[in-house]
Amino acid sequence: GGPFAQQRDALPVSRYRRELLEVLSQPVSVVEGETGSGKTTQVAQYLLEDAAERGERVRVICTQPRRISAISVADRVAAER
Repeated sequence: GGPFAQQRDALPVSRYRRELLEVLSQPVSVVEGETGSGKTTQVAQYLLEDAAERGERVRVICTQPRRISAISVADRVAAER
């Protein structure tokens, strides 16, 4: 859980966690969705959590159009961890 558990579960992307993990097992994947759906903050965490459960390392690359956006995303993901 954590302090953000209810907020994370309320995001549209949470319904597709299992399907996303299956699709994202490919070497390269692109995730597209509406603004605010959770694709940027949640998909990265799904990948991290899945790798941790399997005892594996993972690299997640998330692009943003501006540096400040990338920093904000990193801060948000870190806060939710």
